[in-house]
Amino acid sequence: MTQKQKFALHLHRTGDIFKESILVLSQWNKTGSWLALKELILNDGLLQKGTRNTEIAILREIKRRYISAPDWLPDAACLGQFLSKEISNIVKNQVLFVYAYHADHLIKLVFDKIIDEIHEGFLVRNATIVNYLTFIASQNKVSWSQNTLKKWAVKFKTMLRNIGYLNGNYFTKPYIREEAFAFFLLWLFFKTRSIKKSLSHKAFRPLCLTNEDKQYLLKKGIQKNWWYYTEGGGLVEFIPNFKKIANWIDALGQKEL
Repeated sequence: MTQKQKFALHLHRTGDIFKESILVLSQWNKTGSWLALKELILNDGLLQKGTRNTEIAILREIKRRYISAPDWLPDAACLGQFLSKEISNIVKNQVLFVYAYHADHLIKLVFDKIIDEIHEGFLVRNATIVNYLTFIASQNKVSWSQNTLKKWAVKFKTMLRNIGYLNGNYFTKPYIREEAFAFFLLWLFFKTRSIKKSLSHKAFRPLCLTNEDKQYLLKKGIQKNWWYYTEGGGLVEFIPNFKKIANWIDALGQKEL
């Protein structure tokens, strides 16, 4: 990734596009490829954004975040299957935010700055975000207009509201839903076969989970019969009740798993 690509601003143009991403990616299993999916979306006018250029810009951002995601995040087929399920949009938004965070260097920088420096109930001002972006620009020899930065700040705060990190303009620790947690945990475990590596993986960084949070969510998974988990005497045992993550996604929404 070049310096220009690394510090490119995207959010001010499209916003979080969670709703559009759910609409587009939930169609993945109908096509099986990005080119076919893109053609389906454009030809059928599913996005209903008025102009083809706007729709192409949204699709380009969806590809950048989700189709080109690193292989330690669930792939497009898995994500599409998950987004097609009848589960709460807050769950889907939390999952999509993890991809956006890891795909967008500036989202990552600003989010980490906020998480590291503020506390519950802190007023997150647009000007605070703009000032930090201005500092980033000065340190990395890039130039952005103040108008662009103001738009970016507004879109960024909307994104945080849609995943539960802002209540109005005030920071709050969100309740990370067990389905969002399990989606990444199971993917990582099936790849690494190590529950310790999976729980400590950088994929979880944007969810800001403490060890207590993870233990709570692991217990929720036990209650839902998603897995067996026990820890004691320095030993940890984790056994999913599904052979692969696709089977777990298929079972989501059923009263008994």
